[in-house]
Amino acid sequence: MRKSLLKLSIILVAGLMALLVVGCKPRIRLPEDTSLSGTNQWLAVSSMYTQMKSAPSGASEDLGILRRGTVLKIVESAYSSFEQDRGTLWFKVRNSGHDAWISAADSNTFSSEAQAKQAALRMK
Repeated sequence: MRKSLLKLSIILVAGLMALLVVGCKPRIRLPEDTSLSGTNQWLAVSSMYTQMKSAPSGASEDLGILRRGTVLKIVESAYSSFEQDRGTLWFKVRNSGHDAWISAADSNTFSSEAQAKQAALRMK
């Protein structure tokens, strides 16, 4: 009798745990952005041409075009929250006194301006 009661209890607890697991929604966490943690604060445009955007999204307003090998200081970084490119990493840069956003996919990051300039020379 005790063994039957123990088996029934185990089955009941396992069933309740299964219901709890099924009811949980998965949480999606983006990887931490370490690009501005003191290591990578410069970028060199790696694509032939890249659009400067007004916000960290491909759907935002175009502000201009940069050529491959352009070296810029990274001011800020953010992940896009827009539906079409959610989770894409963007870098805010200052170009001729104007701020713009560049996709991380179109650039390489470096810890110093000298490293970025050396890499840019090899891209041309």
